[in-house]
Amino acid sequence: SDPAAPVQQDPGTGAVARMRVLTETGAVFGVSQDGGIVTTVKSNNKKKLRRMASDEYMPDEQVQYGAQSKRGQAPQLQMEVLNGNAHAQACFQEMEKREEHLCGDWAVFYHAYSFAALIYEVNAAVAAVLFCFKSELSTLPRILLGEFEGTPDAESLISRFRTEFAKQKRDHNPEYRKVAISTMCSLVALGPEASTPVAFLAGYSERDLSFMSVLENLLESCYVPKNTIKKLAADIVALSEKHGLDGSQYGGAPCKSGKAGHMLQIFIRRDLVDHLAYAAKPYGALDSKRHPLSDWLNGDSNMNFGQARIVANPMFFMQSNFVRMYTVSADPSFHHNRRLFQEELTSLLSVILGETSLRDKAARGIFGGELPKWWQPHDPRSGATTPSSKASSAPGVFGTFGRSAKKGVRSLASSFTGRSNERNSQEKALTKK
Repeated sequence: SDPAAPVQQDPGTGAVARMRVLTETGAVFGVSQDGGIVTTVKSNNKKKLRRMASDEYMPDEQVQYGAQSKRGQAPQLQMEVLNGNAHAQACFQEMEKREEHLCGDWAVFYHAYSFAALIYEVNAAVAAVLFCFKSELSTLPRILLGEFEGTPDAESLISRFRTEFAKQKRDHNPEYRKVAISTMCSLVALGPEASTPVAFLAGYSERDLSFMSVLENLLESCYVPKNTIKKLAADIVALSEKHGLDGSQYGGAPCKSGKAGHMLQIFIRRDLVDHLAYAAKPYGALDSKRHPLSDWLNGDSNMNFGQARIVANPMFFMQSNFVRMYTVSADPSFHHNRRLFQEELTSLLSVILGETSLRDKAARGIFGGELPKWWQPHDPRSGATTPSSKASSAPGVFGTFGRSAKKGVRSLASSFTGRSNERNSQEKALTKK
């Protein structure tokens, strides 16, 4: 961490941390000397110090427990839903292998969606154009950082649910939806209300909103010139039709296979799980029996029954040191075309957002007005032709910007990286012996 940063001590544990300001909203993050992540949030001129879980799990033990979807001898019979669909079976086998590979330090969640896919794809493409987000690997559920100012984490979302949303449409409240997504915690989830394989094949979406209006409002929030928004939205829908993405809710054609479902596999670092997610009952209320969620996910119990809600804060979701995402689609055509679709979509958006003054305005829209000090208006891709620009060697968005932002965000990842490097060294030493 930055040696010039102020030092603070957790009165509960005695851990000392050098703090690093990452946002313009008063949120401060740092890494303690014993590897934990500490958060300080200013509220009514008082500072609240919260220590986020870090070493409360043993990575080697997590590896022994194995893939999350198979823990607790969870029955795998739900996979039979995919019988006769070779493409779907291959997608789930790929996700299962990824679970096993990352289970030591990462908890996994599954977010099913269908009609929102085009919005997620546009979010990812905008992030690719402005921030070098690796949109070829994944969609991005949310991009407007300004909307997270009052609800940056799971704790604040739980609080708002109790005081506001519980009596006002619960997780269907538009303000709740702006920041949170619904997930399951197993590939073979049986409920409540949703099964991962079933949702993947059939799609999962609400119909109580105008998706085309959401798309146009997103473009407007990115300061796309108003006289070009409708044409740009129509061009995006036409591009989705070309590559097989269902556009039926946007005035376009449905996908030819009739399978409009998608699955976003979300890996969250175990020491960040309780910061970004909470165990939920249907419609979003806290499930106190599985709270805190990290205790449940770090165990060896059957996780095929139980929902979670995730605060899809782009500050974390665009940084692969914290959150890693992978997208699979039930429609084989779009699944195989998605990388090319993203290349063409980012090229389409680059025509408008690539111009320096418009890039600056778009970033202001995303950040909710005032830009952080590290923002640079020039295109960090420097002539890149694909979303996976070589302009940045960092694993996530913030590595493409100024040195202060890079240091600040990387400070959050240092505890994880340090433990991983130490564990790898130990494994190599054992191998030599």
